[in-house]
Amino acid sequence: MSVSFWQRMKQRTMKELDAILDTDVDIEKERGDADKFFATLINPVSFTGEENFELVYEKDFETNCIILAEYTRQPVKTLTVKEYFTLVQFYRNRNKK
Repeated sequence: MSVSFWQRMKQRTMKELDAILDTDVDIEKERGDADKFFATLINPVSFTGEENFELVYEKDFETNCIILAEYTRQPVKTLTVKEYFTLVQFYRNRNKK
């Protein structure tokens, strides 16, 4: 996190505390400005286009299924969540050595 982030966070916190102590203080504008600043720091994940998040996730899952298939006698896609992640952990432990 950048220094400006923490400075802005401190300013917002101090304004919030001032508003709690003095109920006549209106901090809605400052709160809105701070919210806009923090919102600009968020980079949304792309769900459109050729390399969107969902497509990359699906490709990675398919790759994992192919790799893990050699460690089980049943189709990887039919495993329960617990079985799947146990198999992933087994794969990681086996390939550390």
